[in-house]
Amino acid sequence: MVDLGGEVAVLKDLNSHPRIVGSRPAGAENADAYRLDSPRQLASGEVVGIRDGGVVAIEPSTPGRAVLLGKASAWFPSADGKQLWAVTEESADTACAGQELPQSVSARFTVSKYETSGHPSRTKLTLPCGMRPVADTSRGLLAERTTGDTGGTGTGGRAVTNIVVLNARADTATKTIATNASVVAAASNRVIWRDDACNTGSCTHSYDVDKPKSDHAPSCKGGDTVGVGTLDPSGRWYASVLRSNHLAVLDLDQGTCHEVDALPTTNAGDLDQTFAVAWSGQNLMLLDQRSGVLASMDASSTEIDKRSKPLSVVRSRCLTGRDR
Repeated sequence: MVDLGGEVAVLKDLNSHPRIVGSRPAGAENADAYRLDSPRQLASGEVVGIRDGGVVAIEPSTPGRAVLLGKASAWFPSADGKQLWAVTEESADTACAGQELPQSVSARFTVSKYETSGHPSRTKLTLPCGMRPVADTSRGLLAERTTGDTGGTGTGGRAVTNIVVLNARADTATKTIATNASVVAAASNRVIWRDDACNTGSCTHSYDVDKPKSDHAPSCKGGDTVGVGTLDPSGRWYASVLRSNHLAVLDLDQGTCHEVDALPTTNAGDLDQTFAVAWSGQNLMLLDQRSGVLASMDASSTEIDKRSKPLSVVRSRCLTGRDR
């Protein structure tokens, strides 16, 4: 399933003709009929994202219909990948009145756990001021705790954050994974984090919540990883861009790196600037937003299949793959 600039299309295989299953209303040729931010597929198959201030779940077989689960400014999957946490926020001016906090703390966050069926949330947790929820792990919710500011204030400043694991009530940190660091990606038992004080060399680390232990990301001949990357649902495979602007897929279990020479190099240090990306099991679906080339890479074998005819690339993006 792909979003072709606001129209949802399904391809039976890489080379099939796109079948539009979610079209724009008549007279709305420039509108985005899909309007889904932060789309991601759960282990159960549903696509979840943010639309008009709410988190919605969409069944790929009927992408024109969406189930509104609740209000949300952000979301992330549960640790098992079958449910989700919706994030809402309240201004720190009211929610944290009277507390001495860094200037960069602008909100207090609440998370609610939902099933994709739309049943009301049974779990609702409000985090302490200065804690921002970012992911769920088998050991508890993961949060970035703001400890201060650096480099001035406003747009010229940066929040200094520690990465912590919270207890079951989400009101106390039970473990600090890293200091002066930020989360890049998280899935299953794995967290990818960046050392914010690092300027040269390998600044990206992999943390296994079950060990628990942090290691440097596997080294690549083309340089160190930069920018934002994406983890597969199992937490084993990590796709990112190298300093040489080549795409690479890292095997975090084996500590190896495969540079994807068969695809065009990126023109920026951010994966999302060049490719629309979606994982389907261990298959990485990549849509080059410059050329419209659609490709699927098996992370285990590193084999790549490419679509023979490019897709329309106007605001297009991959939404799901199918691993059956």
